[in-house]
Amino acid sequence: MRKRYGKAGLGLAAGVAVAAVLFVPWGGTAGHRATAAEVFAQAIAAVAELQSVHMKLNVRTTPNENFAAIHLDAEMVPQEMWADFGDPPRWRVEKAGRVAVMDGRSSLLLIDITASVFAVRGSVNQTFDSWQELTHVDRVLDTELRLAEKMGWDLELTHEQGPDGQPRLVVTIEARAQGDFTHDWCKNKSISASDNRRVYRFDAGTHRLEDLEVWVHAEEGDVLVLDITEIEYDAPTPDELFALSVPDDVIWVEEPAILPNNQQYARMTAAQAARAFFSACAAEDWDEVRKFGSVSEVPQGYKDLLGRLEILRIGEPFESGRYPGLFVPYEVRLNSGVVKSGNLALRDDNPARRFVVDGGI
Repeated sequence: MRKRYGKAGLGLAAGVAVAAVLFVPWGGTAGHRATAAEVFAQAIAAVAELQSVHMKLNVRTTPNENFAAIHLDAEMVPQEMWADFGDPPRWRVEKAGRVAVMDGRSSLLLIDITASVFAVRGSVNQTFDSWQELTHVDRVLDTELRLAEKMGWDLELTHEQGPDGQPRLVVTIEARAQGDFTHDWCKNKSISASDNRRVYRFDAGTHRLEDLEVWVHAEEGDVLVLDITEIEYDAPTPDELFALSVPDDVIWVEEPAILPNNQQYARMTAAQAARAFFSACAAEDWDEVRKFGSVSEVPQGYKDLLGRLEILRIGEPFESGRYPGLFVPYEVRLNSGVVKSGNLALRDDNPARRFVVDGGI
């Protein structure tokens, strides 16, 4: 019952959307809506009894970056994922420098960056912004189907011939960026933060999803950002797929602890927290730096980069997209003499209710 869908020699590229984006609905004329709904319903039924799925895809991003992040000017980075729908269900998602698994009891993410390995433990429901939800083809399509009328986004249903000469049904959905982009810092940095076109392709005979592509509508033209290269249904899933070895010197990423003087930090604004963080880096006070993060220790690579820096400017915080925190513009002179600027991401949606650095270094 295994069926492999490859795209060798095909002049079209295909892609996938992150779970948050795949849950964006579509719409169109009444006639098209009914026909597309029928196609989706048939596709949902076609995968109802699946035991497993194996997918290969390319994402336009940078190595080590979050699974969900995209960069329009980057190269395609291969990713691979498996899902076993047994009891308990299990999954694995990996790319260069980043791998996440859920073994039926808990989840684990390993990140290899700056000569250090970071690890994050989570529950069975933790996805780490990975693509694993896409392997639940029936859930994805059912959600699209149920939300179609609510949002009323444009769709187009067409027919085409696949690379194997067999007919395919194609549903194209035009989606708009989600969130407030009064400040456009987050625009086009993820699928959900972009205006995009998503193309579902189904085998006209089996009604199974064959591929999915996502094109971001950018100023320079449409950019393919996600590309499925292969889908294998009922693929073998050996137990070792869902097990990871944690290095002895791993740096654990955990929820920020409530400090003895926690209120001192909880009262800080985002701008004050950004300045305090960089001031601690300048003083090489790494214990203080850890109060603005969630790592068990500050890796040497960050110490080498940020130690003895000079603060040149801390700007006014701003919101962008749907990010659950604030961005603080900064400019610092590193000990190497290089001037570095950016937007420090900070969020305080943690039990300690204080701002911690979430990115932007």
